[in-house]
Amino acid sequence: MCSYITLETIHANQLVIIAKLNQLIKQETIMAATVGVDLTAITAEVANNTAVDASIEQLVTNLVTQIAAISAGSTDAATQAALNALTTTLQNNDTAIAAAVVANTSAAPAASAAKAP
Repeated sequence: MCSYITLETIHANQLVIIAKLNQLIKQETIMAATVGVDLTAITAEVANNTAVDASIEQLVTNLVTQIAAISAGSTDAATQAALNALTTTLQNNDTAIAAAVVANTSAAPAASAAKAP
């Protein structure tokens, strides 16, 4: 009879442990659902910044083209030098903007990367 009580106690303890584990699983499921990360806002902001960056690069390129067109018709050496300096400055700005975008753009995380527990 002594071993029966011991087995009964062990079984009761196992049932308690299983019940506690089920509670933990439910809590983890609830936490995972409520703590989930919403990437909608940051994704929209990244798209917006990408569009703005492209617009800035296009603006600078267009300005360089317009200045080049003006300088082609200029016969005054001082005006030509000023236009050439503006063109160079705009080209340098375009290069700097493009380099900053590349330097500050993180690589996309690997799709197969496992989440840490």
